This record gives sequence, structure tokens and C-alpha cells, in this order.
Amino acid sequence: MTESIAHLLTPVKVPVTTLTSSLYRRKGLDVRLLRLDQIGDGVSGNKWYKLQHNLLAAHQQGAARVLSFGGAWSNHIHALACAGHRFGIATVGVIRGEPENASNPMLQDAQRWGMQLQFVSRAEYRRRHDTDYLQQLQQQWPGAWIVPEGGSNPLALKGLAGLVGQIQVQQLQPDYLITASGTGGTLAGLIAAAPASWRILGVAVLKGAGFLYQDVQQLLGRAGVQPQAHWAIDLQGHCRGYARTTPELLAFMADFEQQHQLSLEHVYTGKMLFRLEQLIEQGAFKPGSRILALHTGGLQGRRGLAG
Repeated sequence: MTESIAHLLTPVKVPVTTLTSSLYRRKGLDVRLLRLDQIGDGVSGNKWYKLQHNLLAAHQQGAARVLSFGGAWSNHIHALACAGHRFGIATVGVIRGEPENASNPMLQDAQRWGMQLQFVSRAEYRRRHDTDYLQQLQQQWPGAWIVPEGGSNPLALKGLAGLVGQIQVQQLQPDYLITASGTGGTLAGLIAAAPASWRILGVAVLKGAGFLYQDVQQLLGRAGVQPQAHWAIDLQGHCRGYARTTPELLAFMADFEQQHQLSLEHVYTGKMLFRLEQLIEQGAFKPGSRILALHTGGLQGRRGLAG
């Protein structure tokens, strides 16, 4: 039995974990972790907010299905498939790579939830923003509501405004709000809704991600938003590139998980917290600062470490 689509707009109180360490105490910082990994019932973390209004719009427009794009280990594809199953919405995933990747646990989940997978070459995948290619997909999949890679569009920003509202309702009052950034949608959504007193930092998880500045600015412009908060993107925390690791990152994650009794993944939140620790060591934050970091979920992606 599927859930009502109206459930998408039910406010969710997000748990918060206070992080304590000798480093934070020595630097005089209040560091907390917003636990998006503990919400969403399978629609992982920040994806819950990015998909809300996309799915509602597709439903209101009478779309036959929702189609989106991702790699073989895409949290976005995984979350979309889960949401489609929960709310009775047909889904299609255009997947970068070979059909053999359908055997990985993430895409097995997606297929079990009823998502149809279409594998494309890397060259074809690079056309995912081209108007003629999107028209071609519309013809191939009639009535499809197309959501960009990562769910990053103005409707995602609208959903993330709800997350900023929850932070304010809980009176967390951060000086710095920090998130990992892949396509820039979550970062743009936080920037769009944050008050002027907050400073927003995105830690890019891709190598050579300077293009994110333009992508974020374009998203804000398309949404008609004039941000109030100061924001920046850190380009040094990618640990050799998207979904790649280093021995130092894995060692940090193991120590962090043991100390704080919570789980991380290596693609987004692990890298963000590792980079945050480096910045704290370097004295990037004034003593007395309140830092709120986002655990953006995606823990099912831990299975990719074994692969």
C-alpha cells in the first residue's frame, strides 16, 4: 500500500548530535552535526528535501513517470527509486555506465523498488543538459517529468528552505552552516533561505569543482533568489576525486565513528567532516563560533567501499 503524496510536506524534526573533541575544545568551538541520515525512511538525507517539490509537481501535472540521471552509485537515483515505490510514482533512471553495473547493491535496490534503468555511454550522459537530448528522452518515455542529476533545480531549493526553517525552529543559530557539495543543489538551497547572519560553506567532493560557483549562482538566479548570507566553496576536500578515498580519509572516518558512535560514508559527509577538521586545525574559525555541519545521509553508499 503506497503512502499519500501529501506526506511529502509533513515537517520533519531533524536530530542534532553535539560533537566533542579535544581539538574543538582547544579551539573554543561549538560543533554540532545535523543528522539528516536519521530522517526520510530510505529517501536518504538531503534527498528528502530536494525531491519533495519535484515529486509534488510531477503528481500535480499528471506526469506518467519521473526520470532522472545518475552514476551507478548515485544516492539521488537510490532515493528517487525509493520515493517512487513509497508514493506510487513510476521512475526511470538514466545511468552512466554499462549494464553490468546493475548488479551493484544500489541499483539492485532501485530495480526492486520498480525503477526502470537505461544505461548510456559517458558520451551520451554528457548530453543530459542538452535540450534536444531531453526532448528525445521525452519521446522515448512519454509523460516523463524530468529531474536533473542530483535533483538540483529551483524546486529543490524550495524544499531545502524547509530544512533551513527546521534549523531556525530548533533555535540552533549557527554562525557557520557546512555541507558537502556534489551538484551544488543542497548548497544553493541553503544559501537561498539562510539569514544574513549565517555563513554557508560547501565542501566540494569533486576534483576541479570550480564550476560549482557558476552552477550555484545559476540555480539561485533561476529561482529568483537574492541571497542574504555570505557563502563560499572549499575546493580542497575532494580526497583525489568523486567517490575516491585516501588512507587519511578512511583513518579519519574510522576514528570519528568510534569516538562519536555514528556512521559516515566516504563520498560526501566523511570528506566534509575530514576537511572541516583540517580547517579547524588551521584556525579558520574564530573561538566561540557555532558550527553546524550537515550529515547528508547516503549511508547505503558505504557498500561501495567493498566494491
